[in-house]
Amino acid sequence: MNLVFHQCTPRPWHGFYRRIPGDTTAFHVPCDDYHRVLPYIYWERDEGRGRCNLIESEAAYALGGAVNATKRELVGIGGGSFLINEHGQVLVPASDGGGDVMLAGEIEGELEFENPFEHGTTFNLADDKELSVGDAWDRPYLGMWYNLSKYSRIYRMQSDRSGQTKEEPVRQDKRLITRLRSVRHFGAVRFIVNQDGIVLTKVPPGNVSTVVCEEMWQAVYVGRIDPNYWFVKER
Repeated sequence: MNLVFHQCTPRPWHGFYRRIPGDTTAFHVPCDDYHRVLPYIYWERDEGRGRCNLIESEAAYALGGAVNATKRELVGIGGGSFLINEHGQVLVPASDGGGDVMLAGEIEGELEFENPFEHGTTFNLADDKELSVGDAWDRPYLGMWYNLSKYSRIYRMQSDRSGQTKEEPVRQDKRLITRLRSVRHFGAVRFIVNQDGIVLTKVPPGNVSTVVCEEMWQAVYVGRIDPNYWFVKER
Protein backbone atom coordinates (compact mmCIF):
# COMPACT_ATOMS: atom_id res chain seq x y z
CA MET A 1 0.00 0.00 0.00
CA ASN A 2 1.31 3.45 -0.93
CA LEU A 3 2.06 5.86 1.88
CA VAL A 4 -0.86 7.94 3.16
CA PHE A 5 -0.43 10.60 5.83
CA HIS A 6 -3.32 11.94 7.91
CA GLN A 7 -2.21 15.18 9.52
CA CYS A 8 -3.85 16.41 12.69
CA THR A 9 -3.62 19.60 14.71
CA PRO A 10 -0.53 18.96 16.86
CA ARG A 11 -1.53 18.09 20.39
CA PRO A 12 0.29 16.96 23.52
CA TRP A 13 0.97 13.23 23.63
CA HIS A 14 0.51 11.64 27.05
CA GLY A 15 0.79 8.07 25.82
CA PHE A 16 3.79 5.80 25.54
CA TYR A 17 6.99 7.14 24.01
CA ARG A 18 10.37 5.52 24.51
CA ARG A 19 13.20 4.90 22.10
CA ILE A 20 16.81 3.78 22.20
CA PRO A 21 19.08 6.85 22.21
CA GLY A 22 21.11 7.60 19.10
CA ASP A 23 20.85 8.96 15.57
CA THR A 24 20.24 5.57 13.93
CA THR A 25 17.22 4.62 16.06
CA ALA A 26 14.74 7.28 14.92
CA PHE A 27 13.38 9.13 11.92
CA HIS A 28 14.66 12.64 11.17
CA VAL A 29 13.66 15.80 9.32
CA PRO A 30 16.03 18.57 8.22
CA CYS A 31 15.48 22.11 9.42
CA ASP A 32 14.37 24.15 6.40
CA ASP A 33 11.87 26.99 6.62
CA TYR A 34 11.81 27.67 2.88
CA HIS A 35 11.55 24.31 1.13
CA ARG A 36 9.56 21.12 1.44
CA VAL A 37 11.51 18.50 3.34
CA LEU A 38 11.69 14.71 3.19
CA PRO A 39 12.05 12.60 6.32
CA TYR A 40 15.11 10.33 6.42
CA ILE A 41 16.78 7.65 8.49
CA TYR A 42 20.38 6.57 8.99
CA TRP A 43 21.69 3.13 8.07
CA GLU A 44 24.87 1.97 9.76
CA ARG A 45 26.78 -0.69 7.79
CA ASP A 46 30.34 -1.95 7.50
CA GLU A 47 30.87 0.58 4.70
CA GLY A 48 29.88 3.42 7.00
CA ARG A 49 26.73 5.40 7.71
CA GLY A 50 24.29 6.22 4.92
CA ARG A 51 21.43 8.70 4.90
CA CYS A 52 18.26 7.16 3.46
CA ASN A 53 15.65 9.66 2.29
CA LEU A 54 12.00 8.69 2.18
CA ILE A 55 10.93 8.25 -1.43
CA GLU A 56 9.35 11.42 -2.79
CA SER A 57 5.56 11.64 -2.70
CA GLU A 58 3.00 14.18 -1.59
CA ALA A 59 2.44 12.11 1.56
CA ALA A 60 6.19 12.06 2.31
CA TYR A 61 6.46 15.84 1.96
CA ALA A 62 3.30 16.31 4.04
CA LEU A 63 4.79 14.12 6.77
CA GLY A 64 8.05 16.11 6.77
CA GLY A 65 6.19 19.41 6.86
CA ALA A 66 3.93 18.29 9.71
CA VAL A 67 6.87 17.13 11.82
CA ASN A 68 8.73 20.41 11.25
CA ALA A 69 5.62 22.44 12.11
CA THR A 70 5.22 20.43 15.31
CA LYS A 71 8.90 20.92 16.20
CA ARG A 72 8.47 24.67 15.78
CA GLU A 73 5.42 24.64 18.03
CA LEU A 74 7.40 22.79 20.68
CA VAL A 75 10.70 24.69 20.65
CA GLY A 76 10.45 27.39 18.00
CA ILE A 77 12.67 25.70 15.41
CA GLY A 78 12.23 22.80 13.00
CA GLY A 79 14.46 19.81 12.38
CA GLY A 80 15.24 16.81 14.54
CA SER A 81 14.12 13.30 15.34
CA PHE A 82 10.71 11.68 15.63
CA LEU A 83 9.19 8.22 15.87
CA ILE A 84 6.27 6.37 14.35
CA ASN A 85 4.79 3.73 16.61
CA GLU A 86 3.26 0.39 15.67
CA HIS A 87 -0.15 2.06 15.35
CA GLY A 88 1.14 4.49 12.73
CA GLN A 89 1.04 7.47 15.09
CA VAL A 90 3.68 10.13 14.37
CA LEU A 91 5.22 11.18 17.69
CA VAL A 92 7.39 14.28 17.79
CA PRO A 93 9.56 15.03 20.85
CA ALA A 94 10.84 18.46 21.79
CA SER A 95 14.41 18.94 20.61
CA ASP A 96 15.40 20.64 23.87
CA GLY A 97 15.27 17.34 25.76
CA GLY A 98 12.55 18.59 28.09
CA GLY A 99 10.47 15.47 27.63
CA ASP A 100 7.47 17.02 25.88
CA VAL A 101 6.03 14.99 22.97
CA MET A 102 3.27 15.86 20.51
CA LEU A 103 1.16 13.85 18.09
CA ALA A 104 1.45 15.16 14.52
CA GLY A 105 -0.79 12.67 12.69
CA GLU A 106 -0.93 9.06 11.50
CA ILE A 107 0.41 7.14 8.54
CA GLU A 108 -0.96 4.22 6.56
CA GLY A 109 1.01 2.11 4.13
CA GLU A 110 4.69 1.33 3.80
CA LEU A 111 7.65 3.66 4.08
CA GLU A 112 10.01 3.22 1.14
CA PHE A 113 13.55 4.62 1.34
CA GLU A 114 16.43 5.29 -1.03
CA ASN A 115 19.32 2.86 -0.59
CA PRO A 116 22.50 4.97 -0.50
CA PHE A 117 24.71 1.87 -0.72
CA GLU A 118 23.15 0.58 -3.95
CA HIS A 119 22.41 3.48 -6.26
CA GLY A 120 18.97 3.39 -7.84
CA THR A 121 17.49 0.85 -5.43
CA THR A 122 15.07 1.22 -2.53
CA PHE A 123 14.11 -0.70 0.59
CA ASN A 124 11.40 -0.69 3.25
CA LEU A 125 11.10 -1.79 6.86
CA ALA A 126 7.97 -3.88 6.40
CA ASP A 127 9.02 -6.79 4.20
CA ASP A 128 9.64 -9.90 6.33
CA LYS A 129 8.37 -12.55 3.89
CA GLU A 130 11.74 -14.34 3.72
CA LEU A 131 12.64 -14.01 7.40
CA SER A 132 12.45 -16.59 10.19
CA VAL A 133 13.00 -16.17 13.92
CA GLY A 134 16.65 -15.40 14.60
CA ASP A 135 17.55 -14.33 11.06
CA ALA A 136 19.81 -11.30 10.83
CA TRP A 137 17.99 -7.99 10.33
CA ASP A 138 20.04 -6.18 7.69
CA ARG A 139 18.13 -2.92 7.60
CA PRO A 140 17.99 0.11 9.92
CA TYR A 141 17.06 -0.76 13.51
CA LEU A 142 14.46 1.70 14.77
CA GLY A 143 11.22 1.49 16.69
CA MET A 144 9.62 1.81 20.11
CA TRP A 145 11.48 0.32 23.07
CA TYR A 146 9.84 -2.56 24.97
CA ASN A 147 11.13 -5.08 27.49
CA LEU A 148 10.95 -8.73 28.42
CA SER A 149 11.65 -9.30 32.10
CA LYS A 150 13.94 -12.03 33.43
CA TYR A 151 10.68 -13.77 34.41
CA SER A 152 9.59 -13.69 30.74
CA ARG A 153 6.88 -11.06 30.98
CA ILE A 154 6.49 -8.32 28.37
CA TYR A 155 6.27 -4.79 29.71
CA ARG A 156 7.15 -1.20 28.95
CA MET A 157 8.29 1.73 31.07
CA GLN A 158 6.16 4.84 30.73
CA SER A 159 7.92 8.05 31.75
CA ASP A 160 6.45 11.41 32.66
CA ARG A 161 7.40 14.32 34.86
CA SER A 162 6.34 12.41 37.98
CA GLY A 163 8.57 9.43 37.25
CA GLN A 164 8.30 6.01 35.61
CA THR A 165 5.48 3.48 35.57
CA LYS A 166 5.72 -0.17 34.54
CA GLU A 167 2.90 -1.27 32.22
CA GLU A 168 1.99 -4.69 30.82
CA PRO A 169 -0.09 -5.43 27.69
CA VAL A 170 -3.71 -6.59 27.70
CA ARG A 171 -2.50 -10.20 27.77
CA GLN A 172 0.93 -11.79 27.68
CA ASP A 173 1.69 -13.13 24.20
CA LYS A 174 3.19 -16.56 24.88
CA ARG A 175 4.04 -17.06 21.21
CA LEU A 176 6.05 -13.84 21.05
CA ILE A 177 7.72 -14.62 24.38
CA THR A 178 8.76 -18.05 23.08
CA ARG A 179 10.24 -16.41 19.99
CA LEU A 180 12.17 -13.88 22.07
CA ARG A 181 13.50 -16.63 24.32
CA SER A 182 14.60 -18.65 21.31
CA VAL A 183 17.15 -15.94 20.51
CA ARG A 184 17.76 -14.56 24.02
CA HIS A 185 17.64 -17.60 26.25
CA PHE A 186 17.71 -15.96 29.68
CA GLY A 187 17.74 -12.67 31.53
CA ALA A 188 16.09 -9.35 30.77
CA VAL A 189 15.70 -8.40 27.11
CA ARG A 190 15.31 -5.07 25.37
CA PHE A 191 13.46 -5.25 22.07
CA ILE A 192 11.85 -2.84 19.65
CA VAL A 193 8.66 -2.80 17.60
CA ASN A 194 8.75 -0.77 14.40
CA GLN A 195 5.96 1.13 12.68
CA ASP A 196 4.89 -2.02 10.81
CA GLY A 197 4.57 -4.11 13.98
CA ILE A 198 7.80 -6.03 13.34
CA VAL A 199 9.62 -7.16 16.49
CA LEU A 200 13.42 -6.96 16.55
CA THR A 201 16.08 -7.45 19.19
CA LYS A 202 19.86 -7.76 19.36
CA VAL A 203 21.99 -10.75 20.26
CA PRO A 204 25.66 -10.77 21.27
CA PRO A 205 28.23 -12.67 19.24
CA GLY A 206 27.74 -16.34 20.05
CA ASN A 207 24.77 -15.29 22.23
CA VAL A 208 27.18 -14.69 25.12
CA SER A 209 25.56 -12.02 27.27
CA THR A 210 28.87 -10.97 28.85
CA VAL A 211 29.60 -8.77 25.82
CA VAL A 212 29.03 -5.30 27.21
CA CYS A 213 28.17 -2.94 24.33
CA GLU A 214 24.70 -3.89 23.09
CA GLU A 215 24.97 -1.36 20.25
CA MET A 216 27.60 -3.67 18.72
CA TRP A 217 25.39 -6.75 18.87
CA GLN A 218 23.66 -8.26 15.83
CA ALA A 219 20.08 -7.18 15.15
CA VAL A 220 17.77 -10.15 14.54
CA TYR A 221 14.21 -10.66 13.43
CA VAL A 222 11.74 -12.05 15.99
CA GLY A 223 8.30 -11.76 14.35
CA ARG A 224 5.28 -9.48 14.53
CA ILE A 225 3.05 -8.37 17.36
CA ASP A 226 -0.43 -9.84 17.68
CA PRO A 227 -2.85 -6.91 18.29
CA ASN A 228 -5.03 -9.18 20.43
CA TYR A 229 -2.18 -9.52 22.92
CA TRP A 230 -0.68 -6.08 22.65
CA PHE A 231 -1.02 -2.68 24.23
CA VAL A 232 -4.19 -0.79 23.35
CA LYS A 233 -3.83 2.06 20.88
CA GLU A 234 -3.69 5.34 22.78
CA ARG A 235 -5.17 8.63 21.70
